[in-house]
Amino acid sequence: MTLSWLSVDSNTGAVITDLTNLRVDGALKATLMRYETATANLPMDQAPPNWRVATRPGGTFLVALDEQEQPLWGGMVIRRTRAVGGGVALSLVSAEGYLDRVYVGDIAYTGAPQNLLVQTLVEDYAATGTLRGLPIRVEVVGGDGVPRDRTYKDSEDKTLYSILTDLSGVLGGPEWTIGWEWVDERTLGLVFYVGDRIGSPAPAGLNPAAQFYLPGSVTDAELEEGYGSDEGANDIIAVSTGTEDARPQSPRQANDTDLRPRFEYRWTPSTSIKDVGTLTSHAQRALAAMKDGTLALSLTANRQEAPRLNQDWHIGDDIGFDITAPEFPDGLVGTARCVGWELTDTTITPLVDVTNVKGV
Repeated sequence: MTLSWLSVDSNTGAVITDLTNLRVDGALKATLMRYETATANLPMDQAPPNWRVATRPGGTFLVALDEQEQPLWGGMVIRRTRAVGGGVALSLVSAEGYLDRVYVGDIAYTGAPQNLLVQTLVEDYAATGTLRGLPIRVEVVGGDGVPRDRTYKDSEDKTLYSILTDLSGVLGGPEWTIGWEWVDERTLGLVFYVGDRIGSPAPAGLNPAAQFYLPGSVTDAELEEGYGSDEGANDIIAVSTGTEDARPQSPRQANDTDLRPRFEYRWTPSTSIKDVGTLTSHAQRALAAMKDGTLALSLTANRQEAPRLNQDWHIGDDIGFDITAPEFPDGLVGTARCVGWELTDTTITPLVDVTNVKGV
């Protein structure tokens, strides 16, 4: 099984050429609400005649296709280095990275459903329209979302990516990710998915459809538990910037039933937040994520044998696992939410948030 590569125009999505001899270093990676990077090399032997146009920094995406020629991942070329005898070295960033290169102007929302608010921001500031942008459409997943009040000022120099990160950081905030689709036979387009949840939970009372087994398709599994300074806390306050001795901050959010001693965590989710309610929502979400520390499960599977990405499961879906090994004498069985993935020609690694596990 081998991925194939296309060069695509950043403005229009039009396919420029095949890159049959492109070689990527390491795994491709996708994560909810975050951009990822990759590096690649284009040797000069068998390079297409128009390789300079096809690898123009800022002007092209390189898109990986699976064996059914469906797009799995795309990275914009942001750096190109030519060395005699070494071919062309390329630095890539996934489409989410573009959102950190455009700024939001003066705009205010009152009682705007959060997913429609995100849709408007992306369509106004990232998509091709009045301003030049990407060939991207927005798809709202599920309902419109809870109402939010937000005010943004051009003078704050906030990128679209930073604003989306702030919105997603509150309790119950929107989730989002960017995918690719065929628009026609020679054009690829981007799809910005936004919703209260991206992906599907396991059906009530049933296991997820996609299952990863060892013995089976899984070739490697690792479970790590942590309660370090950036992993676990049971007493949390979110703060913003202020003047002199006054600053906005949330009330203390604590898990007072925890059997551990007090572990405090304070941070600034955004310097522009003045509303205590918004800070409180950030603190509540952080407490939910940190009160039990981290439980990190890594599963690497044979891509040919494992459930198929974007067919049997998608980013955001729940997946199941059943691991038998001496390190887990009772077996490691459970359900995990896939918040991202890593991919090579031969392997697939779901990046999971463990929600229900037995055998720890």
